[in-house]
Amino acid sequence: MSTASTEIQALTAVQFTTPKKFLKFCHNDGKPHGGIINGQSTRGSMNATFETIDPGSLETLATICEMGQDEVDLAVSAGQQAFHGNGNNGWRDLPVEEKCALVMKLVKLCERDRDALLACEIRDGGKVSELAEGDFAQIRATAEYFCDVAKRIPLGDGSKLQVADNIEGYTYREPWGVVAGIIPWNYPIVLTSWFIFPALLSGNCVLIKPAEDTPLSALYIGKLAEEAGFPPGVINVLPGRGELTGQFMAEHPGIRYISFTGSPGVGQHILRTCDRHGTRMKREMGGNGAAIVLEDADPQAVARMIGRHTNQHFGQTCCTIHRVFVAQKIADDFIDAQREFFSDLKIGYQADEGTQLGAVINSTQRSRILAAQKEAVTRGGQPILGGGAAEVEGREGFYIKPAIYRASPDVNCNPAEVFHAFATICPVSDTEQALQLANSTPYGLGASVWTRDIARGVELAKQFRDGTCQVNCHNTIAYGLPYAGQGISGGPGAGVNCEETFTDYTELKAIYVADYPDA
Repeated sequence: MSTASTEIQALTAVQFTTPKKFLKFCHNDGKPHGGIINGQSTRGSMNATFETIDPGSLETLATICEMGQDEVDLAVSAGQQAFHGNGNNGWRDLPVEEKCALVMKLVKLCERDRDALLACEIRDGGKVSELAEGDFAQIRATAEYFCDVAKRIPLGDGSKLQVADNIEGYTYREPWGVVAGIIPWNYPIVLTSWFIFPALLSGNCVLIKPAEDTPLSALYIGKLAEEAGFPPGVINVLPGRGELTGQFMAEHPGIRYISFTGSPGVGQHILRTCDRHGTRMKREMGGNGAAIVLEDADPQAVARMIGRHTNQHFGQTCCTIHRVFVAQKIADDFIDAQREFFSDLKIGYQADEGTQLGAVINSTQRSRILAAQKEAVTRGGQPILGGGAAEVEGREGFYIKPAIYRASPDVNCNPAEVFHAFATICPVSDTEQALQLANSTPYGLGASVWTRDIARGVELAKQFRDGTCQVNCHNTIAYGLPYAGQGISGGPGAGVNCEETFTDYTELKAIYVADYPDA
């Protein structure tokens, strides 16, 4: 086998020293971190707390107060008051230029405290620095994009239509009011940014429910929002468990719209809850990403590229490639290159120089992954790399070895999303068989095809039943294009990072005006 290019590497850590500002924030003068409601910290009425830990060392970072029903009620009331103001001076009425100025001030404060926010991602979220740096850059990129969109898409009166001789109709676009974002643990800074900036700039007040595993980013940004001068009640942060705090939010009729990112099971449950009182919901609910590798592809180079995507955030990414369908002609070379790539990954603590595969987020996730590795063999997968628990000297984190399995077309050893460096490789006889297998899943978030023949690749990509279809790349997200799922991976709403995202956070009405009927 030819030597694979050394230019295609897994995301890698540089040595990261935890800044004192982050440690001071975590310590919080020896007190638990409260939620942020109406510009004030609150410990909550339940007097319940939980700890957030570093998944690579099991070190306790901070103690967090859990928000209950009373706090959700208070946050909704605060958001409604901030939204309406005293009739004509609420957040909804603030000129878009002033909203943008506050948003960009928040961005500058985030950049001032860059190292502390990177520590939130690296220490609390378990990310390697190369990925954390890219995530941090999304704060400014998202804010600038939606400031531009907000200035181009006016709220209020829209297009007009002469309905009849004496009746004129027109559209009227307005924000929902109080909206909530339920943020997952795998990309806290990115997904908090993707939620708050379009929601705020379209005139809504927001409630942020960060994941209980990674609450620090949202709490830190919430405190910076106070410093930036956002009016009290515009940005509220409600930490807590999904089954408690998240459930209270889903049940609250005062929350008009919910943006959810997480598992299909939880998403469907929240949707059913929202339906009881008419709350609208945008949802992105995971995936089981597929890649098709055609016979003209370089098996070594493509294997490494796909390996890089399979291992992004150690596989804890919704668009991760977990299923590869490769032309039989190059399958053996591809498998050899994949084995080499994953065998060479440096397993270690996420803040240590050179680490490429760190700990998964918690013990529950670790158990699920190890169980999925065993199930893959039970279902007929042939181990290329068998996975199992990993040991890192001097660390007690949730470490796991990568797992790769060879499968045949009649063996489905990877039916559900497994959040790790976990993949099956299936040699196929032709593209029709590859497409049928790639589409034989209820998921539909992201898929890719790899080939030198771009035109052929595009035609195949159009046949994926996925929200994002790509040729010679994967997990690519660009401002101006939607990012959303099909099947159980998504639902109504235009995803993120496009103009339709902005309008998702608004309600469109039709207004009809007729002449007054004379007697």
